[in-house]
Amino acid sequence: DAGEDVTALAAMAKLTASETAMFCTWAAVQTLGGWGYSREYPVEQWMRDAKLEEIEEGTSDIMRLVISRRLP
Repeated sequence: DAGEDVTALAAMAKLTASETAMFCTWAAVQTLGGWGYSREYPVEQWMRDAKLEEIEEGTSDIMRLVISRRLP
């Protein structure tokens, strides 16, 4: 711990990771078509988990707000 404020970096990491996960799982669901929403494939669970990551610990909009407030 160097005593640096890494709030903006953490917000950027969370925003990037959660939106990337959501996009990738959305693309997988689209690739599988109707089967992508079926519980027979793990993709639907992955997409639900990715959506939860976008929401918990601050939504993507909140992360953008945190980042913008830390800009010089």
